[in-house]
Amino acid sequence: MRKTLRLLVFLALTAIATIPVCYGQASAVNGEVTGTVTDASGAAIAGATVQIANSGTGFKQTTKSTDTGLYRFTLLPLGNYDLTVQAAGFADLSRNGIAVNAGATVTVDVPLQVAGAATQVQVTAVASLTDPSRTDIGSTLANDVTHNLPLVSRNPYNFILFQPNVSGRSNTEFGVPRKINANGFNGRINYELDGGDNTESDRAGIRLIPISNTYVEEIQQVSNGFAPEFGNTVGTVFNTITKSGTNDFHGEASYIFRRTPFSARPKLLASTAATPEVNVDSYVGDAGGRLIRDKLFFFGSFEHVKRDLPGPVTVPASTIAQLGLPADYVNAVPFAQSVYFYMGRVDWMLSPNNRLMVRYNHHANDSPYNYSSTIGGQNLVSRTYLFYDRSHVGAVQLISTISPRAINELRGQVARRNQANTSFAATGTGPALAITGVANFGGPIDVGFVYTETVPEIDDNFTFLTNTHAFKVGFSSRWIRDEQVASQFAQYTFPTIAAYLAAKNGTDPKSYSSFQQTFGNPITDYNSLFAGFFAQDAWKPRRNLTVTYGLRYDVYRPPQANSNAPFPFSQNFRTDKNNFAPRLGVAWGIGPQQKTVIRASTGFFYDPPQTDQYRLALLQTGLPAFFNINATPAQVFAPAFPAIFSALPTGFSQPSQTITTVSPDFATLYSYNANLSITRELGGNFVASASYLYTKGTHLPVYRNLNVVPSGNFLADGRPIFSTTARVYPGFLNILSAESVGNSNYNGLNLTLEKRFSRGFNLYATYTWSHAIDDAPEQNNIDSGAAFLSDPTNRLRDRASSLTDKRHSFNMTGVFRPEFRATNPTARYLLNHNQLSLTMQAASGDLFNIGSNRQLNADSSEPAAWQRPLFVGRNTLRAPAIFELNARYSRFFPITERYNVEFLAETTNVTNTLNVTNLNSTAQVDTLGNILVPAPGAATGARDQRLIQLGVRFNF
Repeated sequence: MRKTLRLLVFLALTAIATIPVCYGQASAVNGEVTGTVTDASGAAIAGATVQIANSGTGFKQTTKSTDTGLYRFTLLPLGNYDLTVQAAGFADLSRNGIAVNAGATVTVDVPLQVAGAATQVQVTAVASLTDPSRTDIGSTLANDVTHNLPLVSRNPYNFILFQPNVSGRSNTEFGVPRKINANGFNGRINYELDGGDNTESDRAGIRLIPISNTYVEEIQQVSNGFAPEFGNTVGTVFNTITKSGTNDFHGEASYIFRRTPFSARPKLLASTAATPEVNVDSYVGDAGGRLIRDKLFFFGSFEHVKRDLPGPVTVPASTIAQLGLPADYVNAVPFAQSVYFYMGRVDWMLSPNNRLMVRYNHHANDSPYNYSSTIGGQNLVSRTYLFYDRSHVGAVQLISTISPRAINELRGQVARRNQANTSFAATGTGPALAITGVANFGGPIDVGFVYTETVPEIDDNFTFLTNTHAFKVGFSSRWIRDEQVASQFAQYTFPTIAAYLAAKNGTDPKSYSSFQQTFGNPITDYNSLFAGFFAQDAWKPRRNLTVTYGLRYDVYRPPQANSNAPFPFSQNFRTDKNNFAPRLGVAWGIGPQQKTVIRASTGFFYDPPQTDQYRLALLQTGLPAFFNINATPAQVFAPAFPAIFSALPTGFSQPSQTITTVSPDFATLYSYNANLSITRELGGNFVASASYLYTKGTHLPVYRNLNVVPSGNFLADGRPIFSTTARVYPGFLNILSAESVGNSNYNGLNLTLEKRFSRGFNLYATYTWSHAIDDAPEQNNIDSGAAFLSDPTNRLRDRASSLTDKRHSFNMTGVFRPEFRATNPTARYLLNHNQLSLTMQAASGDLFNIGSNRQLNADSSEPAAWQRPLFVGRNTLRAPAIFELNARYSRFFPITERYNVEFLAETTNVTNTLNVTNLNSTAQVDTLGNILVPAPGAATGARDQRLIQLGVRFNF
């Protein structure tokens, strides 16, 4: 605790000490408007009075143009603004309708006319499509897009897939999309909520708090080249901005439903199986408005989603009958969710120079028939459990204007997530049963698991403006408090159905191949401290040139190690303090209207370590506080089926322990990024861009068994075969050490075409060609599970295309709302008030690693699934390409100008295409590793079939 306080005090004092030289561009939550005031000849006008006013809240700010004619308004609340400019000897000018989005820097140049007959000029503002003051690469989905795109899942995290340089697959539930490739890294995403951290610390690629689309205002995504203000990822930033109130009351109430007959059958469902229920009921209500005009605003929202997400069972009915299980076990596992979301937010103008935001979020989810891996497939219903999930988030933001050139932003947040797996009516009793390659049934293996993470966070950013420089400095600190309880179970594994039946009928109670049971204290508490500091400058040496540069420093203090651990690596965990990240970005607008912009950036980026690697190191130190009893039938203490141990069995002695540890020189994963982008406005509200991105990853975490000794024998492809008895450290079995030795390379070419909403439609289409290579099969990652090196003595054998490599990826979104001018009133009414919105994904299929049915190198720590056959490289099996078209049709019935009723129909996978998510990638091999039967490559998992749902929504 004292160390934590010392670090917080140090960062706070450092930030205060640097206040006189700090200012910033658009932040993680707010936006910025900037531009140059000139006369008719293009000469700068200094000292012009520039005022900006939010038309929805009455918020106003005033500043003066500098000697170069430059003006800036930073940390602006989101919304639409009017800009007024006054200068002696010139006609006043007003620009209306300036839209400010999260993280955006809107450039509005102002040419003034000499005062004459006209004393005031009023223009409808159209911000530049090329974003000439922006140096990073990314995009923002505004509310008119997030509100109108088809979202059958009701999960706004899926919107990340429609950003440039990102690929992956959507999530039907409220989790994050899977197999996300961001800059070539697997699931390295910094999820944020109103700029506060929303990333779970234990594994890569997971958000901390589920969110509801009903309170999403915008989604800001920055994929490369971001300024030092943003950190904690080598991949992409995904920042969700919540809605707020305005002077006008606004909101919605909706009901969306789906019934099983509306939709197609699951693509992999056996023809003899009954069609599973896929019903959905979603109730939504939200409203915002003023409590005191121009001063105090509120917004509140509620959503309840009940839905069926069944998992088709692939075990034949004849096998289920042979096993003596109930006939209905052949039916799809009826996994379901009942999820509640709540949010309340208040925005308060405490004074003209101080504004406060206070927000509370809560979600609650009960999901019966859950399973930790694949729901259905070979996992039958008795293996399932009830998943209990709760979250709470409280957040504040205080923005204080110290002077027209100095602003301070203070943000604080406390987020808490609690999850648990518990038994319910369908959960089986007794030990878990597995018949290899056939079926998994009996009792559960996941019940008893509990995960709780509580994260207090504080961020402070101070800004200061000079003539051509925009300085910014800030710090952030997260104190991560974790508790995890491991699941407790017992499991018998049988080699064949006949062996199981022999044990079941009592003729051979020890016909199983192995038995496993957990024992001891499963609870682990572990705390971490993640902190960062940055200083940056956005310099405009010329009106058409922006240079952003600065330095970020991050430090990630891991949990306290067990000083009594018998293995030295586990007695102390290193804190890597060498995480300095310089960055440089340039944006150059060409031509007087800057319709062509060239961007280039380079820099270093650091990614937090996954805290679960430290939990495992605390849990598996070699001191058997919580351990597995493993038995084979030949051992004297082996149980007779179906018995399980209530105490340590007589004759059992602790075998040599397997240790999981962290290397003493473990260092933080970082990347070197470079990109070059050209953006061109095409006219007609179209803009096109082409970008090249390069990323070099260093210090990717890889687990390696330190305790194996080569036997002197080799497989035919050169892989060593290890001794089954000799150990480097004789007191232990396997020593799995997390080492930061992996490397990666990513090259990507991105082409994007955007059409701003006009003439009844908008469009965003992005294509990426890329190749991601690494030599780091990861663990503690939501998508890679527990991947292992094929040869712990030579990591180069695993250098190959990354797990998330997608050579081709095309994504598109569009909202079409045409207006027709028919002379007949009835025809005009029917033709208008219609809207069609689409999302589309077309991409290369997922990659899979080909495994084998037996261990080949005698390394007992490496499952057969990661023992590749001879001369087979890593990740060489690619699934078929995917194509998914989703659509929503809406018909609006206007009541008044501000009120309307909307009837909608939306669907996922319009073409009902089989989009494979999992394959049978196990080859049958002989003892030498030669392939006897190739990996079938048959699909064992798929994205959703066509699902159709209907709804009605009242908008006001």
